[in-house]
Amino acid sequence: MEVAAGVSARVTGGHTPGHCVVDVASNGEKLTFVGDAIFEVGFDNPEWQNGFEHDPEVAVDVRVGLLNEAAETGALLAAAHVAFPSIGHIAKNGEGFRFVPVQGDY
Repeated sequence: MEVAAGVSARVTGGHTPGHCVVDVASNGEKLTFVGDAIFEVGFDNPEWQNGFEHDPEVAVDVRVGLLNEAAETGALLAAAHVAFPSIGHIAKNGEGFRFVPVQGDY
């Protein structure tokens, strides 16, 4: 659902009822804020479940889908539960994924 020009929200569920991700697109680039859908351990082991997920099986599907999407499109991904800087690109790494943080002046 588009909430403003270049900003859309997608209901994903899994982590909590009504959990959603927010996509921001501008000038051909995209950033997806995945909220609580991805934890650090989820890069190496995206199929692992944690005790905080409302629907663990859906959460795994959401997490794998978001990581595959980011790896395939090159979009930036921002996550609430990833160490600073919590914005980066995703690369496939065997059966899992690798988080490649953005570089910048902090």
